[in-house]
Amino acid sequence: MTATFVGREVELAKLGDIAGRGEDGHSVAVAIVAGAPGVGKTALAVQWAHRQRDRFPHGDLYCDLHGYAPGPPSNPHEVLAGFLRALEVPGKMIPRSLEAKSALFRSLVNDRRFVIVLDNVTSPDEVRALLPSTSGCFVMVTSRSSLSGLVVRNGARRITLDMLSPAESEALLRKAIGPDRADEEPGATAKLADLCGHLPLALRIAGERVAAHPYLRLADLLAELASEARRLDAFETGDDEMSALRPVFSWSYQALDPATARVFRLLGLHPGPTISVATATVLAGTPTADVRRRLDKLTGGCLLAEVDRDRFRFHDLLRVYAKECVEAEESPEERENSSKRLLEWYLACADSADRVLTPMRRRTALEFSASDKLEFDTYGDALAWCEAEQPNLVACVHGALAADRPSIACRLPLALWAFFTLRKPWADWIATYKTGVDAARRCSDPFSEASLLAGLGIAHRDLCRFEEAMEYLESALAIRRRIGDSWGQGQALISLGIAYHEQGRFAEALERHADALAVFHALGDEWGAAQTLHFLGLTNHELGRFDQAYENLRQALDIRHRIGYRYGEAETLVGLALVFQKIDRSGESAGQLDRALELRRDMGDRYGEAAALDHLGQLWKAKGKVDSARGCWGDALKIFNELGAPRAADVYARLRRVQTAPGS
Repeated sequence: MTATFVGREVELAKLGDIAGRGEDGHSVAVAIVAGAPGVGKTALAVQWAHRQRDRFPHGDLYCDLHGYAPGPPSNPHEVLAGFLRALEVPGKMIPRSLEAKSALFRSLVNDRRFVIVLDNVTSPDEVRALLPSTSGCFVMVTSRSSLSGLVVRNGARRITLDMLSPAESEALLRKAIGPDRADEEPGATAKLADLCGHLPLALRIAGERVAAHPYLRLADLLAELASEARRLDAFETGDDEMSALRPVFSWSYQALDPATARVFRLLGLHPGPTISVATATVLAGTPTADVRRRLDKLTGGCLLAEVDRDRFRFHDLLRVYAKECVEAEESPEERENSSKRLLEWYLACADSADRVLTPMRRRTALEFSASDKLEFDTYGDALAWCEAEQPNLVACVHGALAADRPSIACRLPLALWAFFTLRKPWADWIATYKTGVDAARRCSDPFSEASLLAGLGIAHRDLCRFEEAMEYLESALAIRRRIGDSWGQGQALISLGIAYHEQGRFAEALERHADALAVFHALGDEWGAAQTLHFLGLTNHELGRFDQAYENLRQALDIRHRIGYRYGEAETLVGLALVFQKIDRSGESAGQLDRALELRRDMGDRYGEAAALDHLGQLWKAKGKVDSARGCWGDALKIFNELGAPRAADVYARLRRVQTAPGS
């Protein structure tokens, strides 16, 4: 029994249920305990057998078939001979043939109750001759493979082990190193568990390293593990390769066929946390059907986990191992080409999605063609792809700059503009745009630099960080003027006007918007003109110029509706609803806001949806419909809180006022 065994109560209970199925007197119960290397399959089987000794009075039989170890695996002949000797059959009485050995073994365990553990099995054929023929015994098979043949032909039931939970991981570490040492460095065990990826073998190795060296601080080990390139080195035990991560991983890797092994190591080039079939195909440069088969083999061998339809994830430490393999076994040219294909593919797909989400936005053509890029039939498809790939796209921006591909690193954030403005993931938005600015300067691309600076200004403006926002926006405007980009100047002027507006500096806002409108009229650009008219209308509304505000917003709405700019149309409907409350047309406000809310939801614009709900709440409150107002504000607050939007504080204050008001 493993001294540091913790948790797994659900899995232990499942083994008990499977064992109970064999007590019906009809068939032997077989459980497959499958999982990644080092996940604790053997420990679970041994722990269960130890706890259930009273249930199986005739004892237990254990054999390691060495399916994932150096040297040849044990064969059924050898295993059966060992079992027969354990059952006190004299050596000279052990039959020669496999069939005879199997028959004798089955006769000896018939009507007796044994737990039989067959450890490290690679294929169903290694097991079938070792299975009792009648009920009473319980067989547990551990494997890094799914062993589907045993499920189909022998009625086995599979339990697939995942990593330990954070709490279980910390409990294992505390057992290994002792609670006193763990308490000396608060929070260190949680960080260590994370760096071990909650993999039991890694946790035990880390715990043993600390326990064996009384003067080693957890902080020292954390510093050693912080370097991904050296992380597997920290899990070397020195005296037992069976208990070290790199050899344990290598035995599973070496069991792969060459084509599957190649896909495994090329996936190590992927910079993000999840891998789709499409991205694996791009990395491998082979047909999708073939790549899908390789991915199935990797998931069947527990070297890769399927986390969603056509989407996979490495365990963190297996990802490090895959990177080591690709560095060691693929040429620099192949690594370079695969990585370049992937980054260009992501940029092409992001650009394709952005063209669906904001078809009228100005953009520059890509400098390469990607014939295999994804094309999106609908707005929803484009938005869903961006959501699914968001962590990977962010990782690709940083990875592209690290790989000295600045043109991709500065273009990819811009291709995510529509997604960022719709979903407001401000941390990723700001981080990728800052990386993009560095990349644009590295490759001397002032157009992209100005666009990225403007985007940073808008993100900071959303977060009410106005000083930073103004600095970014002024820098963007200066570059636009320097390179003679009139359209960009108009956009920068609008963004500055909005920033002034949100600080209550309405005269300065009007001045910037007027300058922007002149630029767009000179260019004959309706999209830009409508955008400027919209914000002119909002500023005039704040100044009490309601008739002028109405005229600005009406013109903006007419243009936006005519050119099919739904985001802008929803935006202007909200503005008109505010004005209607001031010009004796308040009865129309609710209709305008309902239509804006419908458009926002249809586009997946959660921030805009919450903003419309906030305005609806204010309208219902003004009409004395407190319950309706409370419902709108509650929904708005939930969205703003999920997005981390500063506007949540204002909505919360409104809710508190109606909840504490007399009679509420």
